[in-house]
Amino acid sequence: MNNYLIYLLEVSFCFSILYIVFYLFLRKLTFHKVNRIILLILIPLSLILPVLNEVELPFKKDPINISGFDEFISIDHLTVTNHKDKIIAPGSNMNIIDYILILYCIGFVICTIRLLAPIIRLYTIKRKSKTYIKEGYHFIIADVPAIFSFFNWIFIPESKINDYEQPIIDHEKVHSKSLHTIDLILTEIYIALHWFNPFVYFFKKSIIAVHEFQADQTVINTQIKKSYYLELLFKNITAKQSIKLYSYFNQSIIKKRIDMITKNHSTKTNIIRYTALIPVLLFLLMAFTKPIHESEDEFDYTIVQSINTEIDTKKPPSIFPVKNGSTKDITASFGKSFTHPIDKKKIVHGGIDIRAKEGVPVLATADGIIANASSEDDWGNLIVISHADGYETWYAHLQGFNIKNGEKVKKGQIIGYVGSTGKSTGFHLHYEVRLNKERVNPMDYFKK
Repeated sequence: MNNYLIYLLEVSFCFSILYIVFYLFLRKLTFHKVNRIILLILIPLSLILPVLNEVELPFKKDPINISGFDEFISIDHLTVTNHKDKIIAPGSNMNIIDYILILYCIGFVICTIRLLAPIIRLYTIKRKSKTYIKEGYHFIIADVPAIFSFFNWIFIPESKINDYEQPIIDHEKVHSKSLHTIDLILTEIYIALHWFNPFVYFFKKSIIAVHEFQADQTVINTQIKKSYYLELLFKNITAKQSIKLYSYFNQSIIKKRIDMITKNHSTKTNIIRYTALIPVLLFLLMAFTKPIHESEDEFDYTIVQSINTEIDTKKPPSIFPVKNGSTKDITASFGKSFTHPIDKKKIVHGGIDIRAKEGVPVLATADGIIANASSEDDWGNLIVISHADGYETWYAHLQGFNIKNGEKVKKGQIIGYVGSTGKSTGFHLHYEVRLNKERVNPMDYFKK
């Protein structure tokens, strides 16, 4: 779920940058159909760009054998005497991420209700009102304050049925024929998912304004006089501003509409301003696309084999693997014996479990080279570091990585973050030390 929250933030960043470019360079152009397309494209672009960080050629795995997840070993293979520590279930207290997630879900639910409630209300009004069909449009004579459209339904106030001139009705027909309602519903869905981003609300105003400009321009192109059409707009100002329940479908932007109607059309040379989006897109592509790593054929398999000549052999794993943690945070010790509930064999814990809050940095316990950093089924996100003299350290259930395969790391360097991925019931780090492929007690290596 943390990855989803990060993804939302990345989407919001992309969307905000793209919308700012539209607002600064394109919103005043009279190419309304083009502006509508540009605005609608911002939504899928913002959703796709962050996903590009997954597009890369994968490293070939280092020659490390990642066995199936088994944090226990047979009592017969226990090679080191063990400390007698009590086992406590890993901590599962709520942290700030959980509260952020709850807050996000509350906002999502509220926005979803705001989307569905007016739609349900419209269906209720339609069912109670008189409807007649003409030229494929459903004209609904209802108890509403002003004329507006919803798909191919055109709602007309029963008290003003004879007050609306044909151009005003034609205006609503353009909304219906152009499927503007679909744009608005998609916008509201996007707002529900990204309600925390203030730019989505400005985007909604922009898409509604473009709809109005497009409908106005279409009606005026039918050879109606601009002065006559402007007079009709002034006549309907009061009605438009009185709408509250249906403000989702109608926004009072009369002044902007008048400005757009009376201004000169943008010249064809102004189309070049749309190229302002190109460098921004290139920037976002570079920001979210990972560089391609070495292919399988190029991966240097000698990197781990040469580790003994590159790392001080006198420094085996020694520091505590969780930042600001201590042995008091160990909830399951190495060598604690159990009876397997199924095969009834005597088994012992093959590492130590360290309780910590989600996202706490995990540290390399000695100089080494990352032999594996990947998602490994029940291990979850797993890091294996190869050290000198046949040592390996294993870090399981991580939230994420701060390194990549083949990277050299120093003792104390942040390599990942505490999580609860894989076969885990709470936020903790499963940590192992292996010597010549055999599990040994990590407690014997911590600095005294």
